[in-house]
Amino acid sequence: MSEGVYENPDGFNDDEPDAMKNTDIDGQSYANVRAFKPSPRDGVGASEPDSSGKRPFLVAAVCLGLLCVLLAGIIGLSVYYNRAIKDSEDKRNNLSQSCSLYKTNATAERDQLQTRYNNLTKERDQLQTRYNNLTEERDQLQTRYNNLTEEKGHIQLKLFVIEQHCQEGWRYFDSSLYFLSTETKTWEKSRQDCQGRGADLVIINSREEQTFLFNLHLRAWIGLTDSVTEGIWKWVDGTPLTTGYWGKGQPDDYGQEDCVEIYYGQDDPVKTWNDENCHKYHDWICEKVV
Repeated sequence: MSEGVYENPDGFNDDEPDAMKNTDIDGQSYANVRAFKPSPRDGVGASEPDSSGKRPFLVAAVCLGLLCVLLAGIIGLSVYYNRAIKDSEDKRNNLSQSCSLYKTNATAERDQLQTRYNNLTKERDQLQTRYNNLTEERDQLQTRYNNLTEEKGHIQLKLFVIEQHCQEGWRYFDSSLYFLSTETKTWEKSRQDCQGRGADLVIINSREEQTFLFNLHLRAWIGLTDSVTEGIWKWVDGTPLTTGYWGKGQPDDYGQEDCVEIYYGQDDPVKTWNDENCHKYHDWICEKVV
């Protein structure tokens, strides 16, 4: 077989140029290589590529590719979820900040509303107190007005009575009217005359009233007697004597003297009373409380 490679049936012509010789050698070499291919007739089988040997490598390449795709997917999902988690964290943080801010604002607004409510409640209470005070003051003024109106009516009536009695000869002093008689009678008849005039014999209750009567310059019966019980002097209204304006040495009960007269002929205006016999005739003084 090696001889077939190097045989040159035609031989080389020394007269040919070297370039041509090399060309023929190369061509001869390729021809010999082609002639070397074995033939089934020579008992040498043709060499075919073994597909069973390449299959594991193919499977490994496919698995490796799938793993790469899966890894890329996992990486992509990881990036996505990381971004989603970050976005969720940002949203949660923003929401938390918003909630905190809202809570702070709501608390501040609640406090402001509470303060305003407290102020309004206080103002309402003050207004209610003022209203109550004004109502009480109004009621007091109304009561005072009613009292003044009633007092005015009494005064007007009193003035009318005083005017009418003064026209009839009565005298006015310290809420009382006094009638001075122009004739003389016994103590009992004098009292009956006073009662017929809607009055009674005078009752002296104060030093001022005693002085007023003294200045009338009368010797007149007054409403004091001990005719019921000797020595127990009582006024015509039944009240006992507490303060007397007796003259010097009086009362002396000389000759059944059980009634009292006021006698102006004394020097001291508060020492003018004299006990006298009730059947004697004197002027008298009637008193009517207005």
